[in-house]
Amino acid sequence: MSSTLSTRLMPISIIILYLSILAWIFPIFRQYRCNIFYFFLILGISDPLAVVYVKTIHSSPVYISVVFAPLLFYSVNIDRQKKFTITPLEISVFILTAVLLLTISNLDIIMLIIHTLVLIRIIFKILIELHHKQIINIFHLVLAFYMTTSVASLIIFLNGDHQAIILFYINLAFQILLAIFFASFRENHPKLIYNVTPVFKD
Repeated sequence: MSSTLSTRLMPISIIILYLSILAWIFPIFRQYRCNIFYFFLILGISDPLAVVYVKTIHSSPVYISVVFAPLLFYSVNIDRQKKFTITPLEISVFILTAVLLLTISNLDIIMLIIHTLVLIRIIFKILIELHHKQIINIFHLVLAFYMTTSVASLIIFLNGDHQAIILFYINLAFQILLAIFFASFRENHPKLIYNVTPVFKD
């Protein structure tokens, strides 16, 4: 029964996979000139490169994802108005990724660790904006939600059973909706930025 179901789900999973790859290309163009552009550039090109990698090298596509993961961490805080710099924290994440590659054979675990760090950094960015600028950017909240779904997806996938794989592809399909959001709204869209400073009248 389960093998029959797997056979039926295989074409659907492939369709979801390729639709996802396509969907995450569009935010690259929408976020051009925004600070978060490089995040979506890395996100958008990593999957197509992974497909090419699999077809040419015949190895796990997760290698490509792991290589790009610390770049995602770095790109979260890029300010395109300033000169590119790299902090000790960002260097540490690159070093951590290299060490994990040498010590852990399960690449999905490495992805889970780095993506969790990316999620924490996005949440920290939201808190910094709230504290220093007294604003909440809905775009960044959705971005944090997306990374939460990515972390959850990896945890589900690591479970490894048949139901977990189904949930993984359901989550992947849901993320296409998030890609549509990021392809529709720019990071600095004024309707997504809310000032939380109380307004006092004389």
